[in-house]
Amino acid sequence: KASSLLVKLMMSLSKFEEAMSNCRVILSNLGVVFPVNVSLPVGLREMMGMQTMLSNITKDQITSLPPMTNKDKIAAMKFLNMLCKCSSISRPLMLPLLSSRMVKLTMEYGF
Repeated sequence: KASSLLVKLMMSLSKFEEAMSNCRVILSNLGVVFPVNVSLPVGLREMMGMQTMLSNITKDQITSLPPMTNKDKIAAMKFLNMLCKCSSISRPLMLPLLSSRMVKLTMEYGF
């Protein structure tokens, strides 16, 4: 809870790089690791991988996923969401990677 508040405070002060750094540390502790910098080719590869992964998934399959119950994964999704907000401002090339990780967690652990 305190980590979440600290990240939100940094975001409100427009300290996006600090907020992102804290999110990455927290996510790493939760088993979700991200590089500091993402290049365009990495982002494109991630998007293509996600497209392939979802190509055979129907809307019904997604809506019938069980609720996410793993507390670490729920916390990871919360920090991934905050990281998305920061990245959209300071590092937009990270968004494909973040989106892909969120989709993968959802498909594996529930909605």
